[in-house]
Amino acid sequence: MCKTMQAASALTLAACAVLSACGEGISSTSVMPSSATIAGNCASLMNYSGAIPTTITSAVQVTPGAGTPFQTPTNFLTPVSLSVTTPFCRVTGVIKPVANSTIAFEVWLPLDREKWNSKFVGSADGGSTGVINYTSMVDPLARGYAVMGHDNGHTSTDVFEQSWAFDFSTNTVKTDQIIDFGYRAEHVVTVVSKDITNTYFSSRPVHSYYVGCSQGGHHGMMEAQRYPDDYDGIVAGSHGGDWLGMMSSEAWAGVSVLKNNRAGGMNAAQLAALNTAVISACDAKDGLVDGQIDDPRQCSFDPATLQCGAPGANPATCLTPAQVQSAKDIYAGPKRQDTGASVSPGYAIGSEGGWVTTWNSTTSLQSGSYYDFFRLILKGNPNFDILTLNWDTDIDRGRSQYGSIYDAINPDLSAFQTNKGKLIMYHGWADPLISPYLSVASWGRIQDAMGPDMVNQFARLYMVPGMGHCTGGPIGTVDWLTPLENWVEKGIAPDATSATSTIVGSGTVNGVTRSRPLCPYPMVEKYKGTGDINSAGNFTCVTPS
Repeated sequence: MCKTMQAASALTLAACAVLSACGEGISSTSVMPSSATIAGNCASLMNYSGAIPTTITSAVQVTPGAGTPFQTPTNFLTPVSLSVTTPFCRVTGVIKPVANSTIAFEVWLPLDREKWNSKFVGSADGGSTGVINYTSMVDPLARGYAVMGHDNGHTSTDVFEQSWAFDFSTNTVKTDQIIDFGYRAEHVVTVVSKDITNTYFSSRPVHSYYVGCSQGGHHGMMEAQRYPDDYDGIVAGSHGGDWLGMMSSEAWAGVSVLKNNRAGGMNAAQLAALNTAVISACDAKDGLVDGQIDDPRQCSFDPATLQCGAPGANPATCLTPAQVQSAKDIYAGPKRQDTGASVSPGYAIGSEGGWVTTWNSTTSLQSGSYYDFFRLILKGNPNFDILTLNWDTDIDRGRSQYGSIYDAINPDLSAFQTNKGKLIMYHGWADPLISPYLSVASWGRIQDAMGPDMVNQFARLYMVPGMGHCTGGPIGTVDWLTPLENWVEKGIAPDATSATSTIVGSGTVNGVTRSRPLCPYPMVEKYKGTGDINSAGNFTCVTPS
């Protein structure tokens, strides 16, 4: 559809040229203002007014000098202040799509028109957070993007707690806050931020991309399902779109540790020993001993081999029978009490190294989003004992009551595909927070609903060996945005069939830099048989037999 530029009245006449462009493009007759004019209009964004009620609280030029970069604010998602050397217009504001909603957001716009790549990137937080994730904004800005971030519609001081969603005076859920968190905040901030971008540059973004992981990945799946024309391309990492399934897996692991006076909890040394034993037992299953497990489903590991008294068990790090059972339960995932059927998947072998911050001997009840979700949102009872969770009825009730808000599990992405959208999903096999099997299951549902041929036109899943939650591990450092750009803008699908179509993950193993090709699921990497095992060029992607 051809569109006409919307501009704020405060912009100069030069910035008010009518654009006659189709598909978000810019016609050859468009009159573009000079960079000096554009830069002078940052402050005028204070007058921004759009279709969604928005209040701009500041619009300030940020012009880092030589040796004096702009330092981002800090919070628990951006614990270290980050240096920004790109001059930009920093816009902060609040959006109120409904009376009880307050969504804080920021838009960063390259200060000069010629520095803008005519594209937009949306981002979000992880966990249950209520802060702006500046970490996700710095790199896109440096690459020339207009970029936005937001606080999910609430303020919080912890990555897991959800007290912001509950009125303790009435023991009731704050419905608008969970709707903002579930899906609304991402959408309205996207709409407003792109409109602000258009107002500033007198031009709509030619392409819009979304990149997020964890709850940010969840937002990406929500966007593809609910708002398929918001973005041309989406990266959804460790997405946990099956929110109730994710909460169930977390709760089951937590209960496995907490029951019987925390008898199943393991300390850091025991968890390290368990992880070492798993890698030792499973590393060679892919045909190469390299310190990483390419597909944990190909290996069966019994933690009882580490039980105190077992042959070769180290007395300093051996496991008690209760700890062995706890590990087995975490791997297996929650089961219904009446039939024994699976409720949601457990965690993959190889993820034990990350349990030290979650499922360990000293963890508090509050060390997972599941705790507040079940006691506050589902039960409406701050004193609810998580150990009494009913696996036959409570999960079903949660899905029926809150699934329409939290769950991003609609497998029919045909509207997104029809809009020529491209979707890259990824998940680390060693993720200790959101089970990687949830992404595998999500991929299976999409394939079943749309058919493999149709899905292959617009979507890919990457299961990354050894990657923890969103990043980390031997090959967990990945540039996901560039292959998404190449797919949307150049038609180069990330199929690992050539150097330009291969996504490469990198990391450090025992002090040595490693790179490997990331293979579209269900393909896996395979060593060619010669050359450095730490070089991606010596591997190919194959379909497992």
